[in-house]
Amino acid sequence: MNKQILTIGYEIPGFNDNCIDFYKSFSLMDADVLLISPDSFEPRGEWVNFSAGGGCYNVEPSKRYEEKISHLRKEILDYLNSGKTAFILLSKKKEYQLASGVSSPRKGQYTYSTGTSNNYNFLPVNIGSLTSASGIYVKFSGNPIFSNFYKKFKNNLEYQLYIENTKTAQIVLTGKDNKKILGAVYRVGAGHLVALPMITFNEADFTETRKEKDGTQNEYWNKKGIAFGNNFVESLLEIDSKLTDGSGKTPAPEWASKKQFLSNKEIELHDLVVKNYEKIAESERENEKLRIELEEEVKLKDLLFEQGKPLENAVIKALRILGYQAENYNDGNLEMDQVITSPEKHRYIGESEGKDNKDIDVTKFRQLQDALNADFARAEVEEKAFGILFGNAERLKEPTVRKLDFTTKCKSGADREKIALVKTVDLFIVAKYLNENVDETFKKACRDSIHRQLGKVVIFPEIPKKE
Repeated sequence: MNKQILTIGYEIPGFNDNCIDFYKSFSLMDADVLLISPDSFEPRGEWVNFSAGGGCYNVEPSKRYEEKISHLRKEILDYLNSGKTAFILLSKKKEYQLASGVSSPRKGQYTYSTGTSNNYNFLPVNIGSLTSASGIYVKFSGNPIFSNFYKKFKNNLEYQLYIENTKTAQIVLTGKDNKKILGAVYRVGAGHLVALPMITFNEADFTETRKEKDGTQNEYWNKKGIAFGNNFVESLLEIDSKLTDGSGKTPAPEWASKKQFLSNKEIELHDLVVKNYEKIAESERENEKLRIELEEEVKLKDLLFEQGKPLENAVIKALRILGYQAENYNDGNLEMDQVITSPEKHRYIGESEGKDNKDIDVTKFRQLQDALNADFARAEVEEKAFGILFGNAERLKEPTVRKLDFTTKCKSGADREKIALVKTVDLFIVAKYLNENVDETFKKACRDSIHRQLGKVVIFPEIPKKE
């Protein structure tokens, strides 16, 4: 019997008609063997930029993407439960910020409820922890089912992702570290899910351009490309055949799935298996949401040990907890770490700096001075802002043993220019308390401390003691 191969997200030379677009409506019922590359599984549609940086796909393309992923997940689960083989080419893992809803608290302002998805959420089962990494060193386990495949295509294997912490897989390919899995077989229901590295080729070697009668030029697969494609398909079909033969049973014909041939217990068990897979998929989606929440929650801790952009973003998070409006600013000409406005209508420009084993020196202080002057020169700014320099000196040491903060020259300049110096470790302590407690009085006291101590190293009020 000639088996039908279908591909999603990957075009095999000479098999263009067998390739399905992820966004098209389709069923996998007619496929005997399936090949999937998640590389092209991405949202399509409007992207929304946030004023504080970053952004997300708008609600409509986000919803459409989630629906397509959900549809594919169900199709693959049904496909595998029917005893068939699905090959996954392990392309790079990609994450996408999606919007589940949007509100407009003020005219012209929009707030998006967002979450993160990735191009591997279509998998109906957990195949292990996925980490993007690239290389060409692939070690073969010697599994005889894959011997011909490896012999023919070992020079075309390129890994873009590896798997760890898998419990039930039959390992086929690894990296130099045997714990980094690059190819494996998973038994799912009555079928097999086969993970493989990416199969790469030079498209220019496999194509030729022909001039049509109307004068247009079109690109076609040449003989070399078609031969490669045929060899590839034959190898996949051979693996499928050996996996099926290895089960020791003849695959059930389609008619055997008709209701009159099913026992009540078989139906019950099949339904339980499907429900369990759905629960696993739901748990994985919930864990992904929790992971995003956790990443956001621990961002405040970057005040203790980070530098650069992570420190800038952590300062913004802390300032918002203290009741300020705060965001990055970059208009293409002028870039500032933080533009800050307090409820008391005081406006500040902030700059952040982290040092491994030194004080915060006058270099960053001068950068803040330049930013204050450039900001004041803007046509829409009528009053010069106050300055705040956020410093994370000796950032790699535990906070309790740090002795440095700002250099003497930096402190004298701050006193002269009335610029507040804030140690990010101190900012973390008050922000952590306010993040865990509703205390508007203490929140205002912290803001008052900053404004009252312009020109000095800010000392925040003591954390209120619990009754």
